[in-house]
Amino acid sequence: MVSAKKTIAALIAGGLFTAGTAFAGTGINITVGNESGAVGGTVTVMYDYAGDDADDVGGFQFDLLYDPMALTPTDVSTCGANAPATHTPSCTEPGGAGNGTVRTIIADFTPPTDEIMPVAIPMFGSITFMINQSGVHTLTFSNPVGADVTGANVPMAGNNATVTGTIVGAAGYASVPAPGATVDFGGVVVGLTNSIDPAITVSETGDQQLDVMAPAFGAGTDFASATAAFSIADGGPSVDVEVSCTPTTRGALADTVNLDNNSVNSPTPSYDLTCSGLSPNVMVAPTMITLNGVIGLADPSDSFTVSNPQDGFASAAQNAALASAPDAPEITIDDGLDDATIAVDETDTVTVSCSTAAAGSFTETITVTWDDPVGPGTQDVVVNCTIINEIPEYESVPAEGSTLDFGPVLDGTTSAPLGIDIGNTDTDAVPNGTLSITGASIAGPNAAVFTLVTDPTGDMFPANTGPDGTDDAEVTCSPTDSFSTFTATLTITSNDPDSPHAYPLSCEGDSDAAFDSNPAPGSTLDLGFLLPGMDTDGTITFSNTGTSNDLTADSCTLTGDPEITLVSPTFPATIPAGGSVDVVVNCAVTAPGLFTASLSCDIQDVQGATVITPTYDIRCTGAAVEVPTLSRFGLIALVMTLMLGGFIAFRLRQN
Repeated sequence: MVSAKKTIAALIAGGLFTAGTAFAGTGINITVGNESGAVGGTVTVMYDYAGDDADDVGGFQFDLLYDPMALTPTDVSTCGANAPATHTPSCTEPGGAGNGTVRTIIADFTPPTDEIMPVAIPMFGSITFMINQSGVHTLTFSNPVGADVTGANVPMAGNNATVTGTIVGAAGYASVPAPGATVDFGGVVVGLTNSIDPAITVSETGDQQLDVMAPAFGAGTDFASATAAFSIADGGPSVDVEVSCTPTTRGALADTVNLDNNSVNSPTPSYDLTCSGLSPNVMVAPTMITLNGVIGLADPSDSFTVSNPQDGFASAAQNAALASAPDAPEITIDDGLDDATIAVDETDTVTVSCSTAAAGSFTETITVTWDDPVGPGTQDVVVNCTIINEIPEYESVPAEGSTLDFGPVLDGTTSAPLGIDIGNTDTDAVPNGTLSITGASIAGPNAAVFTLVTDPTGDMFPANTGPDGTDDAEVTCSPTDSFSTFTATLTITSNDPDSPHAYPLSCEGDSDAAFDSNPAPGSTLDLGFLLPGMDTDGTITFSNTGTSNDLTADSCTLTGDPEITLVSPTFPATIPAGGSVDVVVNCAVTAPGLFTASLSCDIQDVQGATVITPTYDIRCTGAAVEVPTLSRFGLIALVMTLMLGGFIAFRLRQN
């Protein structure tokens, strides 16, 4: 009975139906047809349905398994194209598109569940596949599940089917890797060759001979192939294609190779080629060295480095060596190359020195060489040496090492300059040479606060000339706040062997903010007598007598009788240089009596350092209201006075 039918929802479990087991007999038969077509084209695989009416079939499902490499579903929506109107087909790929399974479900999702009618539905559904490879490909019938309208299992059976992919009368092309792939040769030293064999393996997939042209490369010259044109007979073995990279320059190299052929499916396959050209990344620095010395003193020396830093394309430098012409025997070279190989990220140091045995100017050129396939593989380092027979003697007032202390300097202003008076005395050596100032600079944590307003660089001081009373280097300080101590160092360099000459610098930021008030701190502000119900304001004026820096009235606190209150200003309040701020208090009297309060304020400078905490006493008085009273004699006198006034007024009116 219809009312006794079990709804299709009751049949759903796991997939759509309760999983079936092996059935005795056949209740539903699915016949899947065999198809064939050309590789690259599509075929439509159809199937028939036959059901045993006695089983009262309400719905069923089955899967067709396929090889994703050989076949690609292009249309699964027609899997139940001719299903009865009472039933709804569901066409899905449970594992996701291209995962090898197509599931067909025929079911009545609207209760009550109806029987599939008619019993046999010819060609009730189909699935369309694209053929990717030639050959015979199997569609496997799997996972059959059926149920009648009561939910009982119905036996199902089906057949496997085949799809034959054939390229009729033409060659087919396939390769490993597939066309469009990248073949990477890695790092190869410039001039050397890395050959990959096979770089590409070609197969014939059609039913005719495949003819492949010799590998054709793009515009570059870094890639080549020894493989000539070749043919693969129908059904013949695959052929390996060799490709090599021989970099002509360092860096990232790229090209393409084409294997043009007579196939119908891939006549112009192309492959990307990449390779990294490697060569040494040798760097020599500096390439010019200057050595200055004085007869009798230590030999001046300096150094240069030879390195091969990694930049992604570096390789070891081979046969590294130093060479120099015997131009200046006074210049000695300490060969710091550890060996003839400069490995990647290796740094070697070469030291040069100049003899102070004799005065003169000497020049030597040192040539660093190494094997570099890119070229040139050489770098010159020029060494210049000057040895003099004179020693200048730097002297200064104040002496070097002395601190130039500017003391307190007003924030926002620039100090007067402090200076160094330089001379060249003859106290340590004979003969004494001309002193040359070669540089002056200020460095340190607060260098920006100090300015070298008079730079002695380039000044010359003849021998036997002491400080002359005039400063040759002058520095000023411009503090950026009013509470810090600023420090730095003035360094002067010269041709004195004891150079450089250092002078510490120091100055303190200062503020000229000064607080005053009217009335003065500690005074009493008397707001006078007030009748009850009246109020009045009083003012204390805060002033800043400074000219550059602000003050801040951070807060004011009023304690005492509640009749006295603080009205304004809003805190914190800025008291500008040369300006003022009014502090207003109010007294509101509600009864006779004396009312008092104490006002205490915190006044700070602009940087937050407390300057003063002034206090003031506030007072006001509530006056009593007096009503006059009369004695007995006063009352009699008042009556007589009123009567006399009335009599006089009467007489005047009679006249």
